[in-house]
Amino acid sequence: MAEPHAFPLEILGAPGTEVTVTLEVPAALSTRPTLSLEVTADNIVAGEAAFVAVNDGAPIDLGASGLGLRRPFGGTGRGTIPLAAGAVKTGKNRIAFRYARQVPDVSGFRVLGLAIRAPDDPVNQVELELPWDDPATWTAPLPDPAAVERGRTYFTTTSRDGGPTCARCHADDGADLAVFAFSNHSIQARAEHHLFSPEEAAAIASYIRSLPVAPVGRVHDPPFQPGPGMHGEAGAGYDAVLADDDALGAVLFPDGLPAEPAWDALASLDTSQLPSPVEVPTWLRWLPRKIDPGWFTRGDGLLASTEAALADPGTLADALAFQSAAIQIGKELLIQEGDHQGRIELLRYAAVKLWAWQRAHGGYEGADNGFPDGGPAFPYEVGFAFFEAGLAEAVPHAMAQALSWWVAQIAVNPGRGFSNGERPLNWRDVLLVAEDAGQGPSTMTFFHLLGSWEESRGALADDFGTAQGPVRLLAVPLLHVDVATREALFRRFFRREATFLAEGGTLAPNHHTLLANAWQSVCGEFSAAQRQGLRDVAPAELEPDLTACQENSP
Repeated sequence: MAEPHAFPLEILGAPGTEVTVTLEVPAALSTRPTLSLEVTADNIVAGEAAFVAVNDGAPIDLGASGLGLRRPFGGTGRGTIPLAAGAVKTGKNRIAFRYARQVPDVSGFRVLGLAIRAPDDPVNQVELELPWDDPATWTAPLPDPAAVERGRTYFTTTSRDGGPTCARCHADDGADLAVFAFSNHSIQARAEHHLFSPEEAAAIASYIRSLPVAPVGRVHDPPFQPGPGMHGEAGAGYDAVLADDDALGAVLFPDGLPAEPAWDALASLDTSQLPSPVEVPTWLRWLPRKIDPGWFTRGDGLLASTEAALADPGTLADALAFQSAAIQIGKELLIQEGDHQGRIELLRYAAVKLWAWQRAHGGYEGADNGFPDGGPAFPYEVGFAFFEAGLAEAVPHAMAQALSWWVAQIAVNPGRGFSNGERPLNWRDVLLVAEDAGQGPSTMTFFHLLGSWEESRGALADDFGTAQGPVRLLAVPLLHVDVATREALFRRFFRREATFLAEGGTLAPNHHTLLANAWQSVCGEFSAAQRQGLRDVAPAELEPDLTACQENSP
């Protein structure tokens, strides 16, 4: 097989599929005492499936723990692999990537970057220098109209393995495969996995190439990944994912968090442009892993009928009705069968169909990122299914997956003053998921500042003095930030409480209880002077809530 001519390297197909490249290594590098292989790869989800070998060396498991490449629920990883002495030679070095065993629902992996370097001398390295493939130049494997029409038929109406047709898991017309630039090879390999013949698979790829759809995204770039330059469904790219929580703090608070942030400090923030240390789901993670025909017969065919209306006439009300039907059927699966995974797959299915609906009814280029106020918050709904699966400990890595979906929702529509406390996001749940997923103090502070702002506006403004107001968003972040940040968050909250009370608001007993609990959980870490300073800022009505930690400890 000829060496690939462009990135990404696609190691896709049946187990045993192998792709090789050559790196020319000069003596100045090959003779260094220690060398490492640096790999960036997408969709290595399990161990003992993706391997790399250098020359005649033993295969190295790219999914091994500690390398940084394994992503159990998909995404891009970067790994540094120590190489054995003598593994690299002067001159041409053969690097072979191999997909060794069938992982459920996975056809292989992609390599997005490759280098050999000396760990003690970062400048001394050799990178695989290939251009990035340009999907706009791709042509159909079988360009004749008859083949394209056969491909359309195979995609929309034919199953070879007894499962659903291609169009059920994907957009009805397959536009997602074009939008996210699935290559001919990747489409054909997956079609053959589903038992289409090579000629039939080529016809399916030809049909996808015939669609009048611009390849604005990439299969390895998560849709709606926030970051500078995020462009609709294409997202800002996998490179926009921040290295860690500290990097978010540097972007969001370059001069540090103010000692007393304004209540509306993030009011003008465009969340789509703020990078995150959380990678949102790639399109591969949007696609359902199974489709149960029983979904469409429950409730007298509610899901099927609302999906038909989504296609025609396809109004916003139709989209909301379809989303509501998917939520209702998902609840039935959970209550009647305890089927968390089935519920997740159903909400994924609905998200794919709603993605296609919005693409046909306004697209993703507008100021609302394709998520109109009051419209279906489909990334949130998938995340919520994962969230409840996480609470039940029913699905591996569920909380981390919930967070990734909710970060996508935050990017496209965090509320914009139209939150009802549950949708488009429930910020209390967002903080709980972030806590469970081990997010750092900058992320927790960001979620608190934005969530409390969103949950004090619009229809929720009247709930400020209740337990459903932003007071419910204090306890979790306070446990995960430093003392100075705790003090700043309390000052901000107390100032807003004072304004609310001055405008005639009242505080419910359960509001007082939540505030007292939040205060008691961390007040012992303040100095006596800090505690007194905070009590001085707080309105008199809060005095009973701040009685804990009265001792004169330093």
